[in-house]
Amino acid sequence: MSSPSVSGGSVAATADAAAKRLSSPQVWKTLLAVTLAAAVVGTGAYYALRSRPSQKKGGASSKRPASDAAARKAKSTKASAKASVKATAAAGTDKSSAPSSLRDSKAPSTDGLADISAGSSSASLVPELAGEANAHLFPADIEALAPRERADLAASAKTAGNKFFAQKKYEEAITLYSQAIALKPEDAVFYSNRAACYSNLSQWDDVINDCTESLRLDPSYVKALNRRGQAYERSERYGEALNDYTVMCVLEEFKNDTALAATDRVLKIIASTKAAEAMKTRVARLPSDTFIAAFMDSFRLTTTGAHVVVAHPATEAGDKLVQEAFQAIIEKRWGDAQVAASASVDNGELSAYFEPLAFNLRATFAFLKGDVEFAFADLEKSLASDPKNVNSIIKRASIFMERADIERAVAEYDRAVQIDDRDPDVYYHRGQIRVLTQDFYGAIEDYKLSIGIDPNFVYAHIQLGVAQYKVGEVQTAIDTFKKATRKFAKSGEVFNYHGEILLDTQQFDEAIKNFDKAIEIMPTSPLPYINKAILYLQGRNDPIAAEVECRKAIEVDPLCDIAYAQLAQLLLAQGKFEESLETYDHAANLARTEPELANAIALREAAAAQLYVAQRYPEVIARLRGGM
Repeated sequence: MSSPSVSGGSVAATADAAAKRLSSPQVWKTLLAVTLAAAVVGTGAYYALRSRPSQKKGGASSKRPASDAAARKAKSTKASAKASVKATAAAGTDKSSAPSSLRDSKAPSTDGLADISAGSSSASLVPELAGEANAHLFPADIEALAPRERADLAASAKTAGNKFFAQKKYEEAITLYSQAIALKPEDAVFYSNRAACYSNLSQWDDVINDCTESLRLDPSYVKALNRRGQAYERSERYGEALNDYTVMCVLEEFKNDTALAATDRVLKIIASTKAAEAMKTRVARLPSDTFIAAFMDSFRLTTTGAHVVVAHPATEAGDKLVQEAFQAIIEKRWGDAQVAASASVDNGELSAYFEPLAFNLRATFAFLKGDVEFAFADLEKSLASDPKNVNSIIKRASIFMERADIERAVAEYDRAVQIDDRDPDVYYHRGQIRVLTQDFYGAIEDYKLSIGIDPNFVYAHIQLGVAQYKVGEVQTAIDTFKKATRKFAKSGEVFNYHGEILLDTQQFDEAIKNFDKAIEIMPTSPLPYINKAILYLQGRNDPIAAEVECRKAIEVDPLCDIAYAQLAQLLLAQGKFEESLETYDHAANLARTEPELANAIALREAAAAQLYVAQRYPEVIARLRGGM
């Protein structure tokens, strides 16, 4: 009983395919690329560049003359510098534009940003740290110097600071960079270089302060963005780190792999943390009827097997409740089936035939509600009652896959084959697992084995065609779908999946025909509408028509989280930022499991970071949009 995308039948697998279009490892990059197509539309005053980041409410301002920094740091010993991370190249002074890597240790969080004033007095500087050779860089009266003379001395102070930095003498380097700032406070590089020293001393608040001032002077200064992003990350201010890293990616047009990796890393931290917290108070519930039906239809036990259970003689009170549950499944009354399944176990009066079925069915509904651990415990009880229950073994194997325990999942399937090598479910669901592990040729063999045992199982034909397409056997896949459409002419799933293949091969008119046929056969399924939306967006560059199709998907299935996620992306592409974020929130509220919720939150946070970029760097967005 893997995630529904694995063994929940064709509908759930289609949902998974749509989700993967939204949630690749660099999903925020993909979403931004779509956003750029219309990012400048309707944003109005949001595009005004900020002159300076605001402080948090209640945060004390830490204004101080920049030249006082060395005096404030003079009490630090050289041992503190030696204790800092040795990666000079990673956090070095500004000699290249490559972003530095984040060190492994963590730092305490900091409060709001503070303003920095360069000041003009050099009286508080410590000559011992600067060295006698640099005494000429500390004139008694800076204000009396001509602008050119001040600029030359500032450049010399920076050069001297760079030499100290190369020797890992960070306190001394801070003294020289501070003097450069005092001499020429309008130079963004000096603040960024001093921030590099603070970074090596793990003084994250000072890094943030100096980089903020550097970015006030030069908002597109990538090194300052990188250093501040690192400091935010080390301070566990992940949202602000994500903003800075995303700006970097946009400014460098997604050509810097280190920046891409940093963005992805922070996005995952934010999503996983928020998802774990949200799951603590989330009330488990069943997904949409379409989703449940697809899942149940992928197992013989809850299709043809349900009639067998209902016809079996019932001798105990609990047996009759199990039969009520299976009868409700036949009639697709999912809520009633769940209640009866739970009641059968609670009753406790179960005969040997019905006991493993009762625990199996309660486990199935627990899984559908996202309670994987409860489901696993019930499957253990089912197998304790009937160790050869292949359906329970398959479902337990899929839970192992959900836990990323591939070895145990494979062992479960091997065990199932040994028990009954003529059960087509074993090969179909093992094929789904092989797809997840990128073993497409193995999946093809399993689907063929399943079809050989039961040629009337539509999902095996569908997934066979999909796997053939994934290994590049395009014509073979198309032939498989043509045969399936003739054999299963009343299956909307076949036409929906065939449409996806046609969409991917850019046969848009034929794809539309297949999606429309799928809608005609199964008008309450949201998936053909979602696929049409993708076609209108990717194939015809028509986000308005795509939005209409997404709203139809939500209308027929208000519990379809994929429909909300796709709609949110479309709204983002049209510059409807606030509505897009609200729609992403709705998608997150519908997520069943913690991984699904983390994925939904990642989409939302990526969109919010893109809004941040659009508001503060409209000229960059406009340039990229013009080059698309």
